Amino acid sequence: MSFDGEVTTSQATNLTGTIRAQLLFTVGHFNAEPGVARLGKVALTNVTSTAIGGGLTRVRYHAVLPVAWGHKTGLPTSYTLTLPHRIDGAGQTAFMQKYSASCNDGEGASIMLTNYWYHYRPHASGCALDAADVTTTTAAVTVNRGNTTGRYPEYHKVWEDGALKVVAVFGKYAKLATDPYDPGISAYNEFVDTARATLGDPTTVPANLPPSPGVAAPDVTLEKTFPDGRSVAITAILVDEVQSAPATFDKRYAELTPGADVILYDGHAGLGANVRALATKGQFFPGQYQLFFMNGCDTFAYQDDTLTRTRAALNPDDPTGTKYMDFVTNGMPAYFSSLTPDSMAIVNALLAKDTPHTYEQIFANVDSAQVVTVVGEEDNVFAPGRAMPAPVFTLPGGVVTHAAVQSFQTPVLEPGTYEVTMTADPGYPGADADMRARAGVAPDSAAYKCQSYKYNSNERCFITVPTREAIFMTVSGYSAAAARYEVRVFGK
Repeated sequence: MSFDGEVTTSQATNLTGTIRAQLLFTVGHFNAEPGVARLGKVALTNVTSTAIGGGLTRVRYHAVLPVAWGHKTGLPTSYTLTLPHRIDGAGQTAFMQKYSASCNDGEGASIMLTNYWYHYRPHASGCALDAADVTTTTAAVTVNRGNTTGRYPEYHKVWEDGALKVVAVFGKYAKLATDPYDPGISAYNEFVDTARATLGDPTTVPANLPPSPGVAAPDVTLEKTFPDGRSVAITAILVDEVQSAPATFDKRYAELTPGADVILYDGHAGLGANVRALATKGQFFPGQYQLFFMNGCDTFAYQDDTLTRTRAALNPDDPTGTKYMDFVTNGMPAYFSSLTPDSMAIVNALLAKDTPHTYEQIFANVDSAQVVTVVGEEDNVFAPGRAMPAPVFTLPGGVVTHAAVQSFQTPVLEPGTYEVTMTADPGYPGADADMRARAGVAPDSAAYKCQSYKYNSNERCFITVPTREAIFMTVSGYSAAAARYEVRVFGK
């Protein structure tokens, strides 16, 4: 949507922040359609300011705003936006006091000054806005050229190491809740039970995992190796909320994310706070394709560039930060009762590697009321029939104790470049092991050491094999606790 806007404020500086504060009200505005704008991607031009007396400044601007729309047919060619005209603290307070009782989403009891933009509904029955209190502008609407159809997740990247690793973080509905009937705890329990049934008698950590583990077991890993050699590990973590999660969560998340193929967040978006907080956490391997699903209310609106900047810095061949990442979000509220089926729609689709699913097929199993979207898929290259690479060497279930060193080697390999990865066994947190690798001869203290990921057992490096020879590796125990790890080597 492209439009000219106007806003009045008592703040003569930070004009962009003032405009963004006004545009926050598009969240409630578009939710009625249904849909939502991606606020972090608004393009602002022609921004001007004029003092109009009384300590007020008038700001005018032109905006181009990406919007997730709730249906693909009957699209408008124009759209009328009605936004609060004065957007500083005094202006928002007066606007809320005057209109929150009539111009809301039916949840008037939940409205506060800090969240009225979320509940704002200018077209609600009985809502009558005075012209002096609002800016009304008509936006020109065009379909974004970045839309795609028939794209697949990068199945060949997910399965290149012969394993599917899923990390699922669940937030409680009520912070500090312990009751299994809390909708967030209930969704966590449902996910664990459903994943367990889907894998069919997996190994579990903790070993004596009860049905509906809840707060008694807030960190659960399910692991299964299938007869065809595929392995699957699903780790589910229950937290009070991401934005205030303790350092122990950050450490655990950083331990799991380098080797993860799928990262799911299920819970309150926190009006964006939980989504933005999670984007700042974790550690990531260069070249590691990952699919994220931020499954909370209006997460499309709150997605910023934190992860794309992080990944662009890791990958010189990926200046946009999306070559190795697909990011799934919601354009509308997500309900706790739908969190497990939504997340399992993605897990089940990736488990079915022999019958790959397009994103349209995957999203058909996600609650349609959520208006789910994906960005980053525009550069995906996978198509059915593409060969699924297999590791040339796999060592699952390795264990190394403190100060011990284990040595092993691949079979003789053809000349080329190989990726060597060590990942922490997701079921055993908190330990640290280091790996060295070298072609042709055993590594020593002068050999190339794989990149170390602080305080855990995740390592990755690329080894050039100049002639037909093996890659030799050592794993050293660094932490007091025994480190459990997996090593895989595959050609690039």
